[in-house]
Amino acid sequence: MVVRVVSQAERREAGSPAVELLLLPTDLLARIGEDLARAYPDEGCGVLLGRVCMDRREAIRAVPAENVWDGRSDRYQIDPEILRELLTAEGGAEGLRVLGFYHSHPDADPEPSATDRELAWPWYHYVIWPVREGVAGVPRAWRLSESGFVEIELQMEQAGLTGRQP
Repeated sequence: MVVRVVSQAERREAGSPAVELLLLPTDLLARIGEDLARAYPDEGCGVLLGRVCMDRREAIRAVPAENVWDGRSDRYQIDPEILRELLTAEGGAEGLRVLGFYHSHPDADPEPSATDRELAWPWYHYVIWPVREGVAGVPRAWRLSESGFVEIELQMEQAGLTGRQP
């Protein structure tokens, strides 16, 4: 899977003072993409769990969630009970915390929608996958800032080695 990388220059232009990085293992990327493709034509969604170290967040696990929004083809809502359980369990035996959320945009670009902007929480990362005709495309990652969404760097990791994709 090819992952778009945002350069530090682009980040500075967007007004982000520090480099932010979300590291996703390639097998996790593939699994999420497959789950979201299966949800098509509805929006699929889930929660990213992992660890935070300085300006880097490393996803360790993805928890698929049912989209409980009534009109599921154009927005999503993660089951509040699942979300409550995950937030309550943060820092447990594995030391994982909620890093953010992922969802698909059926037949649309992987950019935050007006609804995404309205419902997002600061600090968390939002990974958006385009899914066209049931095929998951290249995801992009975002974080809500005071001025709106800022794109963050998304890197993939394979076999213990970190690799950037152009």
